[in-house]
Amino acid sequence: MNSLFQKIFKWMPVVLFFLLIMVDRTNIFHVVGYILLLLSYTAILILRLLYAKKDWHKEYNKDGNVQNNQTIKKLDDLKDNLNEI
Repeated sequence: MNSLFQKIFKWMPVVLFFLLIMVDRTNIFHVVGYILLLLSYTAILILRLLYAKKDWHKEYNKDGNVQNNQTIKKLDDLKDNLNEI
């Protein structure tokens, strides 16, 4: 089920593009359906990004050492610190 969802989600921009070309702009149901599909796709994208961001912070800040470590002042220091771990 998850791989099917990922395949559909992967090809959704192409589907949305073809629907944009084929939608009957005088038919209100086509327009509203296309806009709802576009907004739902955008919402799912945003939710996936926010979840990935939250998950990334959980994964790389397990110990809390990164937040409390005063020697980290730039990204290169953080990379060195993560490589040591």
